[in-house]
Amino acid sequence: MGFEAAGLTTTSLLMDGDYPQVRRLFPDESPITAVVKTTDLIEATRRVSLVAERNSSVRLAFVEGEVTLDAGQSDDAQASEAIECDLSGDAITVAFNPQYLLDGLGALSTEYVRLGFTQETKPVEFVGLEEPGGDVVADFRYLLVPIRIQS
Repeated sequence: MGFEAAGLTTTSLLMDGDYPQVRRLFPDESPITAVVKTTDLIEATRRVSLVAERNSSVRLAFVEGEVTLDAGQSDDAQASEAIECDLSGDAITVAFNPQYLLDGLGALSTEYVRLGFTQETKPVEFVGLEEPGGDVVADFRYLLVPIRIQS
């Protein structure tokens, strides 16, 4: 199949095979949730990821009232920043590839983001909220798998 418009051509090929059941990967319920202002999380991630070495992660430590973002493991460059967050459930620490985190947050068009956790090593669901405690904006959900944190 092909499409052409404004001098651009796009082609697509339908491939046979079994595809993963993506909807099954999203958790039915999240015992731990955190609500953060989307722009604050994007800006903090950008700042702390400046010191992250190639292919390294940004760690997010969620406790009641705040999330602390950390990056950099050498003595030369380290960054840490705390922003407000509303946590429901136990404290949790996860680490993400900063670019994948920014890609998902950038696709949200809502003022707040709710992160739903099941365990530190399980995928995290990102959904948009217009206000804390409000209804989920169901037009976009993002699932991001954390990077294992070295003990």
